[in-house]
Amino acid sequence: MVSDLRYVLRKLRNSLGFTLVAVLSLAIGIGANVAMFGVVRTLLLTPMPVEDPDELELVAWTRPGDFSISQTGSSGYTDAESGVSYRSNFSYPIYRSFRSAAPGDVGIFAFAFLRGVSVAMGDQPAFLAGGLLVDDAYFSTLGVPMAVGRPLTAEDDRLDAPLTAVLSFSFWMRAFGGDPGIVGRTVRVNGNAAEVVGVTGRGFKGMSMGGFFPQTDVTIALSSQPLVYPRMSSTESLFTSDRIFWLRVMARVPGPSKEPARQALEAAFRAGPSPVMARDGEIPEVRFFSGSQGAQPVRSETARLLRFLLGVVGVVLLIACVNLATLMLARGASRQRELAVRRALGGGRARIIRLMLLESLTLAALGTAGGLLLAWSTRALMGGLLSGSLGSGAFGAIDMEVVIDPTVVAGSALLGVGATVLFGLLPALRLSGLDPADWLRHRPGAGSASPRLTLGRLLIALQIAVSVPLVVGAGLFLRTVSNLGAVELGFDPTGVVAFHVNPGYTQLPPEEYPALYQELLARVQAIQGVRSATLMEHALMSGISSNGTITVDGERKTLYRNAIGPALVETIGVRLLSGRMPGLQDGPDAPRVGVINEKAVAELFGGGVAIGRMLEVGGGAVQVVGVVNDMPYPNQRDPVPATLYEAALQRAGYGGHHLVLRVDRPIGVLEPTIRAAVADVNRDIPVPEIHTQTGLMAQTSAKERVFTQLLTLFGGFALLLASIGLHGVTSYSVTRRTGEIGVRVALGARPAQIIQLVLRQVVVLTAIGLVVGIPLSTAVGPVVGSLLFGVGPTDPAAIGGAALVMLSVSLIAGLVPALRASGVAPQTALRTE
Repeated sequence: MVSDLRYVLRKLRNSLGFTLVAVLSLAIGIGANVAMFGVVRTLLLTPMPVEDPDELELVAWTRPGDFSISQTGSSGYTDAESGVSYRSNFSYPIYRSFRSAAPGDVGIFAFAFLRGVSVAMGDQPAFLAGGLLVDDAYFSTLGVPMAVGRPLTAEDDRLDAPLTAVLSFSFWMRAFGGDPGIVGRTVRVNGNAAEVVGVTGRGFKGMSMGGFFPQTDVTIALSSQPLVYPRMSSTESLFTSDRIFWLRVMARVPGPSKEPARQALEAAFRAGPSPVMARDGEIPEVRFFSGSQGAQPVRSETARLLRFLLGVVGVVLLIACVNLATLMLARGASRQRELAVRRALGGGRARIIRLMLLESLTLAALGTAGGLLLAWSTRALMGGLLSGSLGSGAFGAIDMEVVIDPTVVAGSALLGVGATVLFGLLPALRLSGLDPADWLRHRPGAGSASPRLTLGRLLIALQIAVSVPLVVGAGLFLRTVSNLGAVELGFDPTGVVAFHVNPGYTQLPPEEYPALYQELLARVQAIQGVRSATLMEHALMSGISSNGTITVDGERKTLYRNAIGPALVETIGVRLLSGRMPGLQDGPDAPRVGVINEKAVAELFGGGVAIGRMLEVGGGAVQVVGVVNDMPYPNQRDPVPATLYEAALQRAGYGGHHLVLRVDRPIGVLEPTIRAAVADVNRDIPVPEIHTQTGLMAQTSAKERVFTQLLTLFGGFALLLASIGLHGVTSYSVTRRTGEIGVRVALGARPAQIIQLVLRQVVVLTAIGLVVGIPLSTAVGPVVGSLLFGVGPTDPAAIGGAALVMLSVSLIAGLVPALRASGVAPQTALRTE
């Protein structure tokens, strides 16, 4: 066996081109499959690292008809069978009634997401962190593992208790370098002194996978809401109001108790103090949804796209295996004479089969090892690429660890081994039923003795067919990205950067916010390299927007709203068409003013005079003092909406504003100075990542760009493999028909006719693959249609372009053996007969 292995390695080394192609194709197929499944498993399949996560149920409700409640941080959950949408939030009194009504073996706990909190220690600048408010039963019912310290308990969830906090493992490492002495130390949470009592175990990221609500960095007691996050309600107590729904409720329910527990909570919901209790025959319903992955798993649209990508890499692995099978068939057919010599010299059938099997297993082992190495080395890149497109703006990419799944490795390797072994043994098995003398009477290439490789041609057609959808998908996304880049912006994004500042993270009263904004503008404006600075409530094309109802001339209409500061024209290059822009004089004590865009002029005033008109907005009057050109607001996809831009200093609420700067130096050079300037104004205001305007625009189309990159990569790989396989089969066909070609040349065939003869086979195989592949490509559209822009899922240009690319690649792959065939000398070719 050792001798055979040395022989096999020597043969593979002597056929280095074949070996590299076979091993690399299998390695790429296995590596991409393993890495992508690791991402999908982490995001879609892996439950939270808590005790018995399958017992966790998220409590949700629905009721037909209209009702008047206020929901904070609500999410909708849709029943896949009925299509009914359920709401996720409850009031505090309802939650307490759930605690009382739950059966004894059912644990109930509540929590509320915080979009962000400020965390700082000593005189250091503050960090922006994802926050979570939890009740006294959260940690004990979940069974959250702790790295150091202790969880929050009932003693921490009292109104008179000192403020305490639990950090996540990843935030502990990122903000405090994993200092084990963090327990017992004091940090500032939104400007309030808080004692760190523990750090959760590695891998536990709270109740959100990331997205609009970030993964949890800091967990604080529910009772601290009025102190740490009062902006959740500025008018009444969240702990007594039955009309403010702000809490998520989750239950730990043992299997047999699920339906009795649901009925008990539903009865409490109907009977409790709630404006959605049964009335007019409209009965509210309580429903359980799986909470094994938390309350904010990856959205269904994103999950569908991730599964699509998993299918894409599965197709890539299939293409790699088919290509390997084709190469093994062609290689085996070209070695028939060698095998015949071995049989004639006394080599037994078992010995020859053992040699071929060993060669196939060696190739499969090398390909699998290469695939594992590739998956391991690219798992962070793949995870970062995908999680970055699913992140939540200021909080960046989703923090996730991609795991290598042994089952997927084994399954992928099994496909590779099956392809290499099965098609590597076919020549040996075919030869075993023939007389070696029949082979030895002919030189390699003699048509009567060489197999026609019909199966290899069928495999090539199959390979082309499954490659077409990948190429079509890549074309659709390339056109999508191109169309997004061609959208008319209406302003100049070059040199514009933006970052969010929120005075709500401090202990300042709201009436002092305008003065704080003015000081921030003055400080950053003084930095060398900053040409101008302004405020915007929502940065343009950041994916975030707001709208509301206004009244104009007694008629109610819906209008998008934003807030802007002085120097907007100089900072972003918007065009003032008439009137003036809000300035520093438009402070909180001045009459409310705003500007509108062209679309709003058309919708509100029929294209007439807008300057001086009054709009009823939020219970007050806003005077239109200017008109600006249309600009995309939340993203490049949506049509420009009718928009009102109010004075930012008059709308300086809890949500904060973006500081938007026009700079003439690289942001990497300016960033430390900008952060220091903000910290000098107020050290409790965290500065998240500073984005360039072009970066914000790219972030809103991150999914499209990621899919473009991945589909282009995989589509290119599929084209490469198809061309290699086609080249191998065509080369073998030319070798097999050498005698025939010589006869044709001797009878007067011109080189162009020989090239045409060879390429005809290539065109036929490609045509068969396209006939099968083009209908398959129509299945791509419904899956990715929501991401396309300016192009349909069955766009004829994309399908036609993919067919043209496939045909061109096929002709190039077949051209080399065709040119070789056209140069065959008749006297040399005829000697083969």
